[in-house]
Amino acid sequence: MELLSKLVSRQIWKMPKLYVGFLKCVAQTQPHSFRVLLQLPPPQLESSLNKYAHLRGPLAAFASQPSVRASLPRPTLSVLGIATEPNSQQPHHSSALPPETSSSVRGATMT
Repeated sequence: MELLSKLVSRQIWKMPKLYVGFLKCVAQTQPHSFRVLLQLPPPQLESSLNKYAHLRGPLAAFASQPSVRASLPRPTLSVLGIATEPNSQQPHHSSALPPETSSSVRGATMT
């Protein structure tokens, strides 16, 4: 895997003949090669996953592990389809009133 990492750092995707061999090697050595594959820039990762679609699911599952996910940039998570929206974890209030006002108004009755 060290050799594969070195190839990524040397931008192997700019060398088409070597890149094809690199991708074949990555595909044959999965899941051990997933950390190397995740080092690719997002455009190259997406291109690679389009060529080797059978890697997308297992790679996404690997990247979803909390210890791995925390180390990945958001664009990589987006390519894998596992990025979450930044505001999705905050509660959404359906009222236009501030939370403290809306809770006191909800219990009031109109006369």
